[in-house]
Amino acid sequence: MTADVSVQLTYTATLREISDGLKLQMRHSPAGRWAFRVLWGVGIFLGLVIAINVAVKGTDSPALGVLQLMVTVVVIAIACRWLMALGLLGYARHLGEHRVTVDPSGISTVSVRHTNHTGWEFYGRWAEGRRVFVLLTPDVWGAGVLILPKRGLSSPQDAERVRELLAARLVDQRSVRAARKNAGNQPEEGPNDAEVVRDA
Repeated sequence: MTADVSVQLTYTATLREISDGLKLQMRHSPAGRWAFRVLWGVGIFLGLVIAINVAVKGTDSPALGVLQLMVTVVVIAIACRWLMALGLLGYARHLGEHRVTVDPSGISTVSVRHTNHTGWEFYGRWAEGRRVFVLLTPDVWGAGVLILPKRGLSSPQDAERVRELLAARLVDQRSVRAARKNAGNQPEEGPNDAEVVRDA
């Protein structure tokens, strides 16, 4: 079975890959999704208030100061993610080139200064981006995160093997969302019910 074949990744982490991983961590952890929705809601509300004030009072409106504050907060929030990514990049570069093996027993990482093996039970779910696979711990923040750059795979077929290994052992966030959307339409227990419980 393909899902039982080990896959090797060899890479030196880049800032873009780490940033993408942190973005996926935020989008696919329950607390991150909640914070993202609240921020969007507050941003839309403030945007409407500012637009109405400017339309009524013109360019002398005090709401323009609030707009400047909002833009500043957004820039700081984006900068914080990049600063976190820079910090993690420094740590990853200190470790040197990573040689990662993903197999039925878990994930083994070997670098110049560090060797580690983590069993599948440590992680609860996974997500995939354009450049990376991200494994997250099952806590509400998804605080434990492992970023696996696709660039480290030796062939396109290896990406499919990684997907199969992850899907066989962890919760895929796409299937969780699909199961939640269909929960109201399917009263019978479906194949993803156990996965939804694990993600809750």
